[in-house]
Amino acid sequence: MDGESCLQLAYEAILQGDFESAASWFQRAIEADPDNASYYYKGSISLARNGRLAQAVAYADRALQLSPRDPVYSFHMRTLRAKVRMRDAEALLSQSPPKTSQAIEALQEAIRLDPLAGEAQLLLGIAYQFGGEYELSLTALTNAQRLNPQLEEAGRLLQEVRTARRRQWKQSYSTTTRRRNR
Repeated sequence: MDGESCLQLAYEAILQGDFESAASWFQRAIEADPDNASYYYKGSISLARNGRLAQAVAYADRALQLSPRDPVYSFHMRTLRAKVRMRDAEALLSQSPPKTSQAIEALQEAIRLDPLAGEAQLLLGIAYQFGGEYELSLTALTNAQRLNPQLEEAGRLLQEVRTARRRQWKQSYSTTTRRRNR
């Protein structure tokens, strides 16, 4: 079977919701024509959408090796690398205690790789909130909401961080005022 036929069967499998079969058909298309960068690229997109990020990155890398000047492949690879960094940051934030400074570095890199990643901004806002850096958290959460208005969690967290910031200001102000009044 030729690569194009395998590709069509992969798309049919996706439409039926059978992502394992689709991954298998993308692999067969690649085996039929291992020097076709578009097969790797298309397979990478499908794999990334279905949570198989490591394999998606490997396919995207191969597409770039075969066609290094293709801006679409380069862009796709940057967005995948950003997703990897976001996943790394989520793991760092879920540790007890959260490793916020490392997570912030990973998220800043993710945003550098994919400036339109609203989810990275959301996670960055959470990381800053964990670290008590409320102004930076507000900035990141506002950016997340601007980039993706459907991120309802960003709106909820904005309110939460504003409340925490107000509480921090009140504590700071009341401590200063008490000292002066003595």
